[in-house]
Amino acid sequence: MKEPREKFNDAVSDQHGAQTIVTGEQAGVQKARILSNIWTKKAFVLAYSTLLLTIFVNRFQVYTAVVYNAYATSSFSEHSLLSTAGVVSDITKLCAYPIIAKLGDVFGRAEGFAFSIAFSVVGSILYAACPNIETYLVAGIFDSIGDIGVLLTQQVFIADTTSFINRGFWSAVPESTTGIIAIYAGSLVADGVLNHSTWRWGYGMWALILPVCAIPLISIILIYENRAKRQYKVGTSVLSDSKNSYAVRVGRFLWHDLDILGAILLVAGFSLVLVPISLTGSASTADGWGKPSFIAMIVVGVVALIAFGVWDGKFAAYPFVPYRLLTNRTVIASCLLGGFDFCSYSIFTMFFPSYLQVAGGHSPGNASRINTSLNVAYQISRILTGILLRFSSRPQIWVYAGVPLCLLGQGLMIRFTNMPGGHVANTSSLVAAKVLVGVGRGLYHTASQVSVQAVVSKQQVAVATAVFLAWMTVGSAIGQRQASNTPIGSAIWRHTLPQKLTLYLPENAKGNATAIYESIVVARKFAHGTPARDAINQSYRELQKLLAIIGTAFLVPMIGLMFCMKSINLKHVTSQEEKGEQVEVEGQGASKGAN
Repeated sequence: MKEPREKFNDAVSDQHGAQTIVTGEQAGVQKARILSNIWTKKAFVLAYSTLLLTIFVNRFQVYTAVVYNAYATSSFSEHSLLSTAGVVSDITKLCAYPIIAKLGDVFGRAEGFAFSIAFSVVGSILYAACPNIETYLVAGIFDSIGDIGVLLTQQVFIADTTSFINRGFWSAVPESTTGIIAIYAGSLVADGVLNHSTWRWGYGMWALILPVCAIPLISIILIYENRAKRQYKVGTSVLSDSKNSYAVRVGRFLWHDLDILGAILLVAGFSLVLVPISLTGSASTADGWGKPSFIAMIVVGVVALIAFGVWDGKFAAYPFVPYRLLTNRTVIASCLLGGFDFCSYSIFTMFFPSYLQVAGGHSPGNASRINTSLNVAYQISRILTGILLRFSSRPQIWVYAGVPLCLLGQGLMIRFTNMPGGHVANTSSLVAAKVLVGVGRGLYHTASQVSVQAVVSKQQVAVATAVFLAWMTVGSAIGQRQASNTPIGSAIWRHTLPQKLTLYLPENAKGNATAIYESIVVARKFAHGTPARDAINQSYRELQKLLAIIGTAFLVPMIGLMFCMKSINLKHVTSQEEKGEQVEVEGQGASKGAN
């Protein structure tokens, strides 16, 4: 397997007195490494202050968009393409993670932020100006790339500028502190915009606000990179090779540095596999598995993904996903933990607010607050886990603590969703179960992300983080789809709820089964205590309990996976990194000093 050198060698002085980094790392990684060596306390405070501002605006943009989506889509009469929006979004996110990580490694972190912000701005402009549903979907692609890019690049930037012992805390601070505020305040801001303007301005205003708030962060990084160039001589890409023509340089850059063939195979593989699998779950394509075109797409997609693995593993100079990453058991276990967790979460949560409003009798606002209690607990737990990692130095401990809490919280929902006597558990019980899942997720997620970054080289930190985060998108995509073509969550809902309504509704109300299934507004119109409403509530309770059982079943493999992670001492890893040594963890043959 052909891979770049991974060990960081000492800097050497050239004839002009500048120091040259002798390393096999790409230019963006080299800039990140030398930048970490010249950060002052003032620069650190400025950088992280502007990072907080950028993430705060980004989170506000995301949470306000949730409110605008319903108003935007209702403005178009062509709704048939909306069922493909979830598929397009999932494919975009999965492909964006490694590609954005690669761009950051090639060009630099400042360029990664700028690239992501630019895509987000274009998405906001397209949203604001979209004349039809097709443009709306294109805007979603740009917006997804921008959002993924900002979140991924900030995690990689934090990894570049913090030690392993402090990384858990700092990786949680930007999203957690801003996310908790944005979750609740975002809807209020969106309501204010809709009351005084239109949804188009609600989207479009971020095209102005986001870049203005992000410019200080990008500027600080660029300023300190330029200062670093006076002390260090960073390696350049093949584009700077004046011995060859411009066309040859561009070709070599695309082939060697960017691995364009790997990108094409990756995008083609995911697209050809996920699109037909997703569409076969749609009611409009119920016979999809019998279509030769669908089968052919999946076969070609699998071949493309295999070719991607062979190319990146054997031939690519700077592969998108290095072979060693795919064979590291800590990386594999951490990715699968996130995949199973988010699949479980998506299966259970997609219709949970509807269930609370119908079977539980909660208002839309109260149902939303119960549902988002998990997210709040998760964000707070991430910060606390970062502090615990600072003092314990052992991320594996918190994975062992977090996974069982997730399983316990989700398992309690099996009982709480359909209590003996035919009712829903009280609000305190539902919130308690959600909080248990959120705290558990914060514990294992923060610890496993730090673990993944600790077992790879500096060159691989960005792509390792990208793969780790992408697996959560994979899990979420398997578990749910916001349209009607989900493989699991909506498929169960779509096939089971009508059956139960038909079974339980009294004869005089059976004709309303379809209308009740299609709209919770219709379901809630039936008065409490009537036979029809009792039948509706029973149908919702039994179905949500089934989803709770399936969601819990998806968490069970996590118990075994958590024991596959290698033992890591963050103090020892930090010491090795500071000395420029190859990181070793227990179980890899050299555990000296790790105990």
